Amino acid sequence: MEEKFLYHIWDESHLATDLKTVSGKDLKIHYQGQFNTFRGPDFVNAIISLDGEDLQGAVEIHQNTQDWLKHNHHEDVYYNQVILHIVLNHNSIQPYTMKENGEFIEILELKNQLSEEIQKLITDIGDRKLSSGNDYCDLLSAIDNDRLFSILTLYGKQRFMSKVRRFNASLAISDFDQVLYEGMMEAAGYDKNKFNLFQLAQSIPFIKLREWHKEGLISEEMISIFVGSSSLLQKSRNRISPELYEKLMCNYESQRFYARNLNVDWQLFRIRPGNHPIFRLILLGEFLYNCLPAGLLNFFVSNVEALTPNPQKRYQNFCQQFQQKQRGLLQNSKSLGSTVVNNIYINIYLPIIYLYYQKMANAEMLESVLESYLTFKALPENYITRFMCNHINSSQVKAVNNKTLYQQGLIDIYYRFCRYHLCSECVKNI
Repeated sequence: MEEKFLYHIWDESHLATDLKTVSGKDLKIHYQGQFNTFRGPDFVNAIISLDGEDLQGAVEIHQNTQDWLKHNHHEDVYYNQVILHIVLNHNSIQPYTMKENGEFIEILELKNQLSEEIQKLITDIGDRKLSSGNDYCDLLSAIDNDRLFSILTLYGKQRFMSKVRRFNASLAISDFDQVLYEGMMEAAGYDKNKFNLFQLAQSIPFIKLREWHKEGLISEEMISIFVGSSSLLQKSRNRISPELYEKLMCNYESQRFYARNLNVDWQLFRIRPGNHPIFRLILLGEFLYNCLPAGLLNFFVSNVEALTPNPQKRYQNFCQQFQQKQRGLLQNSKSLGSTVVNNIYINIYLPIIYLYYQKMANAEMLESVLESYLTFKALPENYITRFMCNHINSSQVKAVNNKTLYQQGLIDIYYRFCRYHLCSECVKNI
Protein backbone atom coordinates (compact mmCIF):
# COMPACT_ATOMS: atom_id res chain seq x y z
CA MET A 1 0.00 0.00 0.00
CA GLU A 2 1.40 3.40 -0.98
CA GLU A 3 2.18 5.87 1.78
CA LYS A 4 -0.04 8.53 0.23
CA PHE A 5 -3.00 6.19 0.69
CA LEU A 6 -2.12 6.03 4.40
CA TYR A 7 -2.38 9.84 4.37
CA HIS A 8 -5.89 9.48 2.96
CA ILE A 9 -6.84 6.92 5.61
CA TRP A 10 -5.69 9.27 8.37
CA ASP A 11 -7.08 12.44 6.78
CA GLU A 12 -10.54 10.96 6.23
CA SER A 13 -10.68 9.11 9.59
CA HIS A 14 -11.04 5.65 8.05
CA LEU A 15 -10.22 4.15 11.45
CA ALA A 16 -11.83 1.82 13.95
CA THR A 17 -13.92 3.30 16.75
CA ASP A 18 -11.79 2.17 19.70
CA LEU A 19 -8.14 2.89 18.97
CA LYS A 20 -5.18 1.64 20.97
CA THR A 21 -1.54 2.60 20.65
CA VAL A 22 1.13 -0.07 20.49
CA SER A 23 1.82 0.47 24.20
CA GLY A 24 -1.88 -0.05 25.02
CA LYS A 25 -3.05 3.53 25.60
CA ASP A 26 -6.56 4.62 24.59
CA LEU A 27 -6.39 7.02 21.63
CA LYS A 28 -9.07 9.48 20.53
CA ILE A 29 -8.71 11.68 17.45
CA HIS A 30 -10.32 15.09 17.80
CA TYR A 31 -8.75 16.63 14.68
CA GLN A 32 -6.45 14.96 12.15
CA GLY A 33 -4.49 18.13 11.43
CA GLN A 34 -3.56 19.77 8.17
CA PHE A 35 -1.42 18.21 5.47
CA ASN A 36 2.04 19.77 5.46
CA THR A 37 3.50 20.47 2.02
CA PHE A 38 6.79 21.79 3.36
CA ARG A 39 9.61 20.57 5.56
CA GLY A 40 8.73 18.50 8.59
CA PRO A 41 6.00 16.06 9.65
CA ASP A 42 3.18 14.94 7.35
CA PHE A 43 0.32 16.58 9.27
CA VAL A 44 0.44 19.55 11.64
CA ASN A 45 -1.95 21.01 14.22
CA ALA A 46 -3.51 17.62 15.04
CA ILE A 47 -5.46 17.29 18.31
CA ILE A 48 -5.62 13.92 20.09
CA SER A 49 -6.21 12.42 23.53
CA LEU A 50 -4.01 9.70 25.02
CA ASP A 51 -5.59 8.03 28.06
CA GLY A 52 -7.58 11.24 28.57
CA GLU A 53 -4.64 13.64 28.19
CA ASP A 54 -5.23 16.21 25.41
CA LEU A 55 -2.28 16.89 23.09
CA GLN A 56 -1.82 19.17 20.10
CA GLY A 57 1.00 18.88 17.60
CA ALA A 58 2.19 17.10 14.47
CA VAL A 59 1.71 13.57 13.13
CA GLU A 60 4.15 11.54 11.06
CA ILE A 61 3.00 8.60 8.91
CA HIS A 62 5.11 5.69 7.65
CA GLN A 63 4.70 2.25 6.17
CA ASN A 64 6.82 0.75 8.96
CA THR A 65 7.98 1.95 12.36
CA GLN A 66 11.66 1.65 11.42
CA ASP A 67 11.15 4.19 8.62
CA TRP A 68 11.48 6.87 11.31
CA LEU A 69 15.13 5.89 11.70
CA LYS A 70 15.68 5.28 7.99
CA HIS A 71 14.54 8.83 7.25
CA ASN A 72 16.73 10.21 10.10
CA HIS A 73 13.81 11.86 11.87
CA HIS A 74 15.45 10.94 15.17
CA GLU A 75 18.18 13.47 14.33
CA ASP A 76 15.90 16.22 13.00
CA VAL A 77 14.71 18.94 15.41
CA TYR A 78 11.76 19.71 13.13
CA TYR A 79 10.20 16.39 14.14
CA ASN A 80 10.27 17.22 17.85
CA GLN A 81 6.75 18.61 17.48
CA VAL A 82 5.38 15.15 16.59
CA ILE A 83 2.88 13.80 19.14
CA LEU A 84 1.92 10.55 17.35
CA HIS A 85 3.75 8.19 15.01
CA ILE A 86 1.34 6.35 12.68
CA VAL A 87 2.45 3.21 10.89
CA LEU A 88 0.80 0.51 8.83
CA ASN A 89 3.06 -2.17 10.29
CA HIS A 90 4.88 -1.96 13.62
CA ASN A 91 8.25 -3.63 13.01
CA SER A 92 10.21 -2.50 16.04
CA ILE A 93 10.73 -4.27 19.37
CA GLN A 94 10.14 -0.94 21.15
CA PRO A 95 6.55 0.25 21.78
CA TYR A 96 7.58 3.91 21.41
CA THR A 97 9.37 6.17 18.93
CA MET A 98 12.12 8.46 20.21
CA LYS A 99 12.55 12.04 18.97
CA GLU A 100 15.71 14.11 18.62
CA ASN A 101 15.13 15.74 22.00
CA GLY A 102 15.00 12.36 23.75
CA GLU A 103 11.24 12.32 24.29
CA PHE A 104 9.18 9.22 23.47
CA ILE A 105 5.95 9.32 21.48
CA GLU A 106 3.18 6.77 21.08
CA ILE A 107 2.79 4.63 17.97
CA LEU A 108 -0.53 3.86 16.29
CA GLU A 109 -0.42 0.71 14.16
CA LEU A 110 -3.14 0.86 11.51
CA LYS A 111 -3.04 -2.72 10.25
CA ASN A 112 -5.81 -4.07 12.44
CA GLN A 113 -7.52 -0.78 13.31
CA LEU A 114 -9.06 0.34 10.02
CA SER A 115 -12.74 0.98 9.40
CA GLU A 116 -14.81 -1.69 7.65
CA GLU A 117 -15.38 0.47 4.58
CA ILE A 118 -11.69 1.08 3.96
CA GLN A 119 -10.89 -2.60 4.59
CA LYS A 120 -13.46 -3.47 1.93
CA LEU A 121 -11.98 -0.95 -0.49
CA ILE A 122 -8.50 -2.43 0.01
CA THR A 123 -9.88 -5.93 -0.50
CA ASP A 124 -11.76 -4.91 -3.66
CA ILE A 125 -8.71 -3.23 -5.12
CA GLY A 126 -6.39 -6.07 -4.16
CA ASP A 127 -2.98 -5.73 -5.72
CA ARG A 128 -4.08 -3.09 -8.19
CA LYS A 129 -2.65 0.36 -7.77
CA LEU A 130 -4.64 2.83 -5.72
CA SER A 131 -3.76 5.71 -8.00
CA SER A 132 -4.59 6.34 -11.62
CA GLY A 133 -2.58 9.47 -12.27
CA ASN A 134 -4.76 10.24 -15.30
CA ASP A 135 -5.18 13.85 -16.36
CA TYR A 136 -8.75 13.22 -17.45
CA CYS A 137 -11.41 13.28 -14.73
CA ASP A 138 -14.23 10.82 -15.37
CA LEU A 139 -16.52 12.73 -13.02
CA LEU A 140 -15.99 16.49 -13.34
CA SER A 141 -15.23 16.51 -17.06
CA ALA A 142 -18.53 14.95 -18.08
CA ILE A 143 -21.34 16.46 -16.01
CA ASP A 144 -23.71 19.34 -16.70
CA ASN A 145 -23.87 22.64 -14.85
CA ASP A 146 -26.69 21.74 -12.49
CA ARG A 147 -24.98 18.54 -11.37
CA LEU A 148 -21.58 20.22 -11.04
CA PHE A 149 -22.81 23.12 -8.93
CA SER A 150 -24.89 20.77 -6.79
CA ILE A 151 -21.77 18.70 -6.06
CA LEU A 152 -19.63 21.76 -5.36
CA THR A 153 -22.28 23.22 -3.05
CA LEU A 154 -22.39 20.00 -1.06
CA TYR A 155 -18.63 19.76 -0.70
CA GLY A 156 -18.25 23.50 -0.15
CA LYS A 157 -20.62 23.29 2.83
CA GLN A 158 -18.80 20.17 4.00
CA ARG A 159 -15.48 22.01 3.96
CA PHE A 160 -16.95 24.85 6.02
CA MET A 161 -18.31 22.44 8.62
CA SER A 162 -15.00 20.60 8.79
CA LYS A 163 -13.37 23.90 9.75
CA VAL A 164 -16.01 24.41 12.43
CA ARG A 165 -15.18 20.95 13.79
CA ARG A 166 -11.47 21.72 13.70
CA PHE A 167 -11.90 24.88 15.76
CA ASN A 168 -14.30 23.13 18.12
CA ALA A 169 -11.63 20.48 18.73
CA SER A 170 -9.12 23.24 19.48
CA LEU A 171 -11.46 24.66 22.14
CA ALA A 172 -10.95 21.46 24.15
CA ILE A 173 -7.47 22.69 25.05
CA SER A 174 -7.86 26.41 24.39
CA ASP A 175 -10.39 29.27 24.26
CA PHE A 176 -12.02 31.43 21.58
CA ASP A 177 -9.40 34.20 21.82
CA GLN A 178 -6.51 31.80 21.30
CA VAL A 179 -8.26 29.92 18.50
CA LEU A 180 -8.99 33.19 16.66
CA TYR A 181 -5.42 34.38 17.27
CA GLU A 182 -3.86 31.17 15.95
CA GLY A 183 -6.16 31.12 12.95
CA MET A 184 -5.52 34.73 11.99
CA MET A 185 -1.77 34.28 12.29
CA GLU A 186 -1.94 31.14 10.16
CA ALA A 187 -4.04 32.86 7.48
CA ALA A 188 -1.63 35.80 7.34
CA GLY A 189 1.37 33.55 6.81
CA TYR A 190 0.94 33.02 3.07
CA ASP A 191 1.30 29.44 1.89
CA LYS A 192 4.96 29.02 2.78
CA ASN A 193 4.87 30.39 6.32
CA LYS A 194 1.34 29.77 7.58
CA PHE A 195 2.40 27.02 9.97
CA ASN A 196 5.36 29.05 11.18
CA LEU A 197 3.04 31.89 12.20
CA PHE A 198 0.61 29.39 13.71
CA GLN A 199 3.38 27.91 15.85
CA LEU A 200 4.50 31.40 16.82
CA ALA A 201 0.98 32.08 18.10
CA GLN A 202 1.12 28.86 20.11
CA SER A 203 4.52 29.73 21.57
CA ILE A 204 3.40 33.23 22.60
CA PRO A 205 -0.23 32.73 23.70
CA PHE A 206 -2.81 35.50 23.53
CA ILE A 207 -3.52 35.28 27.25
CA LYS A 208 0.13 36.11 27.96
CA LEU A 209 -0.07 39.12 25.65
CA ARG A 210 -3.10 40.35 27.59
CA GLU A 211 -1.25 39.87 30.88
CA TRP A 212 1.78 41.76 29.57
CA HIS A 213 -0.50 44.52 28.25
CA LYS A 214 -1.85 45.06 31.78
CA GLU A 215 1.76 45.25 32.97
CA GLY A 216 2.61 47.99 30.46
CA LEU A 217 3.48 46.18 27.21
CA ILE A 218 3.36 48.62 24.27
CA SER A 219 2.65 47.76 20.62
CA GLU A 220 6.24 48.09 19.43
CA GLU A 221 7.46 45.80 22.20
CA MET A 222 4.89 43.14 21.34
CA ILE A 223 5.83 43.16 17.66
CA SER A 224 9.53 43.12 18.54
CA ILE A 225 8.90 39.97 20.60
CA PHE A 226 7.24 38.30 17.60
CA VAL A 227 10.00 39.11 15.13
CA GLY A 228 12.93 39.02 17.54
CA SER A 229 12.30 35.76 19.39
CA SER A 230 11.59 33.94 16.12
CA SER A 231 14.80 35.30 14.45
CA LEU A 232 12.64 36.78 11.66
CA LEU A 233 14.01 40.26 12.37
CA GLN A 234 17.61 39.14 11.99
CA LYS A 235 16.83 37.19 8.80
CA SER A 236 14.91 40.11 7.26
CA ARG A 237 17.36 42.93 7.90
CA ASN A 238 17.75 43.63 4.18
CA ARG A 239 13.96 43.80 3.68
CA ILE A 240 13.24 46.70 6.05
CA SER A 241 14.73 50.14 6.59
CA PRO A 242 17.74 50.51 8.93
CA GLU A 243 15.62 52.79 11.14
CA LEU A 244 12.88 50.18 11.53
CA TYR A 245 15.42 47.44 12.19
CA GLU A 246 17.09 49.48 14.95
CA LYS A 247 13.75 50.43 16.49
CA LEU A 248 12.56 46.83 16.66
CA MET A 249 15.89 45.51 17.87
CA CYS A 250 16.12 48.14 20.61
CA ASN A 251 12.57 47.35 21.74
CA TYR A 252 13.30 43.63 21.78
CA GLU A 253 16.51 43.99 23.77
CA SER A 254 14.99 46.38 26.30
CA GLN A 255 11.57 44.71 26.84
CA ARG A 256 11.21 42.64 30.01
CA PHE A 257 8.46 40.22 29.01
CA TYR A 258 9.91 37.47 26.80
CA ALA A 259 13.44 36.27 26.08
CA ARG A 260 13.07 32.75 24.68
CA ASN A 261 14.64 31.94 21.30
CA LEU A 262 12.16 30.03 19.14
CA ASN A 263 13.14 27.50 16.49
CA VAL A 264 11.21 28.70 13.43
CA ASP A 265 12.04 27.42 9.94
CA TRP A 266 11.16 30.57 7.96
CA GLN A 267 10.66 30.08 4.22
CA LEU A 268 11.89 33.35 2.70
CA PHE A 269 13.18 32.30 -0.73
CA ARG A 270 11.40 33.93 -3.67
CA ILE A 271 8.74 35.64 -1.60
CA ARG A 272 7.29 38.82 -3.01
CA PRO A 273 7.73 41.85 -0.70
CA GLY A 274 4.01 42.11 0.04
CA ASN A 275 3.93 38.48 1.16
CA HIS A 276 7.01 38.66 3.35
CA PRO A 277 6.15 37.46 6.87
CA ILE A 278 7.83 40.40 8.62
CA PHE A 279 5.41 42.86 7.02
CA ARG A 280 2.42 40.58 7.60
CA LEU A 281 3.45 40.09 11.23
CA ILE A 282 3.93 43.80 11.89
CA LEU A 283 0.56 44.74 10.38
CA LEU A 284 -1.39 41.94 12.03
CA GLY A 285 0.46 42.57 15.30
CA GLU A 286 -0.71 46.18 15.36
CA PHE A 287 -4.30 45.02 14.87
CA LEU A 288 -3.99 42.34 17.55
CA TYR A 289 -2.55 44.83 20.02
CA ASN A 290 -5.66 47.00 19.71
CA CYS A 291 -7.77 43.92 20.63
CA LEU A 292 -5.87 43.11 23.83
CA PRO A 293 -8.01 45.15 26.25
CA ALA A 294 -11.31 43.51 25.25
CA GLY A 295 -10.04 40.19 23.90
CA LEU A 296 -10.37 39.05 20.29
CA LEU A 297 -13.79 37.43 20.50
CA ASN A 298 -15.35 40.34 22.40
CA PHE A 299 -13.73 42.79 19.99
CA PHE A 300 -15.35 41.14 16.98
CA VAL A 301 -18.70 40.58 18.69
CA SER A 302 -18.84 44.26 19.64
CA ASN A 303 -17.51 45.77 16.41
CA VAL A 304 -18.82 43.33 13.79
CA GLU A 305 -21.62 41.15 15.11
CA ALA A 306 -23.45 43.63 17.35
CA LEU A 307 -24.28 45.91 14.41
CA THR A 308 -27.18 43.71 13.20
CA PRO A 309 -25.22 42.23 10.33
CA ASN A 310 -26.66 40.82 7.17
CA PRO A 311 -24.01 39.12 4.99
CA GLN A 312 -23.00 42.37 3.28
CA LYS A 313 -22.94 44.41 6.48
CA ARG A 314 -20.99 41.74 8.37
CA TYR A 315 -18.28 41.74 5.69
CA GLN A 316 -18.12 45.54 5.59
CA ASN A 317 -17.85 45.74 9.37
CA PHE A 318 -15.13 43.11 9.39
CA CYS A 319 -13.02 44.80 6.71
CA GLN A 320 -13.39 48.15 8.43
CA GLN A 321 -11.56 46.83 11.50
CA PHE A 322 -8.42 46.36 9.39
CA GLN A 323 -8.68 49.78 7.72
CA GLN A 324 -8.33 51.96 10.78
CA LYS A 325 -5.85 54.69 9.95
CA GLN A 326 -2.93 54.65 12.32
CA ARG A 327 0.67 55.72 12.09
CA GLY A 328 2.19 52.37 12.87
CA LEU A 329 5.68 51.00 12.38
CA LEU A 330 5.26 50.90 8.60
CA GLN A 331 3.88 54.45 8.50
CA ASN A 332 0.78 53.40 6.53
CA SER A 333 2.96 52.49 3.55
CA LYS A 334 1.58 48.95 3.59
CA SER A 335 -1.61 47.16 4.59
CA LEU A 336 -2.63 43.54 5.02
CA GLY A 337 -4.52 43.85 1.76
CA SER A 338 -7.94 42.57 0.73
CA THR A 339 -6.63 39.10 -0.18
CA VAL A 340 -5.34 38.44 3.34
CA VAL A 341 -8.38 40.02 5.01
CA ASN A 342 -10.75 37.95 2.84
CA ASN A 343 -8.77 34.81 3.60
CA ILE A 344 -9.08 35.47 7.33
CA TYR A 345 -12.79 36.25 6.94
CA ILE A 346 -13.72 33.10 5.00
CA ASN A 347 -11.36 30.51 6.46
CA ILE A 348 -11.06 31.70 10.07
CA TYR A 349 -13.60 34.27 11.18
CA LEU A 350 -16.83 32.84 9.74
CA PRO A 351 -16.25 29.24 10.95
CA ILE A 352 -15.26 30.44 14.43
CA ILE A 353 -18.11 32.92 14.82
CA TYR A 354 -20.46 30.18 13.56
CA LEU A 355 -19.07 27.94 16.31
CA TYR A 356 -19.61 30.75 18.84
CA TYR A 357 -23.29 31.06 17.91
CA GLN A 358 -23.56 27.27 17.96
CA LYS A 359 -22.36 27.30 21.57
CA MET A 360 -24.87 30.09 22.29
CA ALA A 361 -27.70 28.10 20.62
CA ASN A 362 -28.52 31.17 18.51
CA ALA A 363 -30.23 29.67 15.45
CA GLU A 364 -30.92 33.02 13.80
CA MET A 365 -27.28 34.09 13.84
CA LEU A 366 -26.13 30.63 12.76
CA GLU A 367 -28.25 31.03 9.64
CA SER A 368 -26.89 34.53 9.12
CA VAL A 369 -23.24 33.41 9.32
CA LEU A 370 -23.84 30.48 6.98
CA GLU A 371 -25.49 32.81 4.48
CA SER A 372 -22.42 35.07 4.69
CA TYR A 373 -20.31 32.10 3.61
CA LEU A 374 -22.66 30.75 0.94
CA THR A 375 -23.05 34.10 -0.83
CA PHE A 376 -19.46 35.36 -0.62
CA LYS A 377 -17.70 36.39 -3.80
CA ALA A 378 -14.75 34.41 -5.10
CA LEU A 379 -11.33 34.42 -3.48
CA PRO A 380 -8.26 34.65 -5.75
CA GLU A 381 -7.35 31.41 -7.47
CA ASN A 382 -4.67 29.27 -5.88
CA TYR A 383 -2.70 26.31 -7.18
CA ILE A 384 -5.42 23.85 -6.11
CA THR A 385 -8.33 25.65 -7.77
CA ARG A 386 -6.25 26.16 -10.92
CA PHE A 387 -5.40 22.45 -10.96
CA MET A 388 -9.02 21.43 -10.40
CA CYS A 389 -10.36 23.79 -13.04
CA ASN A 390 -8.26 21.90 -15.59
CA HIS A 391 -10.61 18.97 -15.04
CA ILE A 392 -13.94 20.69 -15.61
CA ASN A 393 -15.57 21.96 -18.76
CA SER A 394 -13.94 25.22 -19.84
CA SER A 395 -17.36 26.87 -20.08
CA GLN A 396 -17.89 26.21 -16.34
CA VAL A 397 -14.60 27.65 -15.06
CA LYS A 398 -15.79 31.27 -14.94
CA ALA A 399 -18.91 30.38 -12.96
CA VAL A 400 -16.89 28.30 -10.49
CA ASN A 401 -14.42 31.14 -9.94
CA ASN A 402 -17.21 33.62 -9.24
CA LYS A 403 -18.16 32.07 -5.90
CA THR A 404 -16.11 31.04 -2.88
CA LEU A 405 -18.55 28.21 -2.13
CA TYR A 406 -17.75 26.50 -5.44
CA GLN A 407 -14.00 27.06 -5.04
CA GLN A 408 -14.12 25.59 -1.54
CA GLY A 409 -16.05 22.61 -2.92
CA LEU A 410 -13.29 21.97 -5.47
CA ILE A 411 -10.66 22.26 -2.75
CA ASP A 412 -12.52 19.78 -0.55
CA ILE A 413 -12.78 17.25 -3.40
CA TYR A 414 -9.08 17.72 -4.13
CA TYR A 415 -8.05 17.03 -0.54
CA ARG A 416 -10.37 14.04 -0.20
CA PHE A 417 -9.68 12.30 -3.49
CA CYS A 418 -7.58 14.03 -6.16
CA ARG A 419 -4.48 14.55 -4.02
CA TYR A 420 -4.18 10.77 -3.74
CA HIS A 421 -5.58 9.95 -7.24
CA LEU A 422 -8.47 8.04 -5.66
CA CYS A 423 -10.56 8.36 -8.80
CA SER A 424 -12.68 5.24 -8.36
CA GLU A 425 -13.51 6.12 -4.75
CA CYS A 426 -14.39 9.69 -5.82
CA VAL A 427 -16.85 8.52 -8.49
CA LYS A 428 -18.36 6.02 -6.07
CA ASN A 429 -18.93 8.61 -3.34
CA ILE A 430 -19.98 11.56 -5.50
